[in-house]
Amino acid sequence: MPGKKRPYKIAIISTHGTGKTTLCYDVAAALKKKNFRTKVFSEVAALACEEGVPINQTTTLPAQLYIMLTHICEELKGNFRNYEVVVCDRSVFDNWIYLERRCGRQSNSFILDFIGRYAEQFPYDAVYKLPLVGELVPDGIRDAESREFQSDIYARLNGLLDELSIPHITLPIPQSALRNEWCDIVLKETLSRLWPAARGVPVAALNQ
Repeated sequence: MPGKKRPYKIAIISTHGTGKTTLCYDVAAALKKKNFRTKVFSEVAALACEEGVPINQTTTLPAQLYIMLTHICEELKGNFRNYEVVVCDRSVFDNWIYLERRCGRQSNSFILDFIGRYAEQFPYDAVYKLPLVGELVPDGIRDAESREFQSDIYARLNGLLDELSIPHITLPIPQSALRNEWCDIVLKETLSRLWPAARGVPVAALNQ
């Protein structure tokens, strides 16, 4: 629809095993309670794995391109639907990191260029990076044995964010087992950016 305002797009990023998916759904639930039409775009790699697409350390270039382009298609759907907020479990930046580690950078530099241009044309309004905390827990998808793999992905992601000058917020080390403070931070900032007074949400409600 001409003139339709695109949704406010949040990306929750980090290496695997840091709590991204849980945070995405916590944030979405909190926003829905504030009457914002909100949608979570689930991590494509998890869904792809169930379909037999190789991921993690056994991934391939076709597999990562499939994951990346499917992720982009999901993000773009948000522009056609009546969402006010979309919460993305990962981003195009995460997808590149797994591809780079497995397939190399030099021969795939055209993909990195595409990612940078895509992020400029269809930017994230807010990017939140989770810190590397906690123990690796098997989830049936990610490698729960290799701390080196997890840490390397995190280091590469940090390097890419710097290289592409991607504005982002690194959430603090959690002080509670449930990590509720992460949701509180994302929710408060999101509501403040979306002009809660104009939506009929009292400013005082930001702290509730």
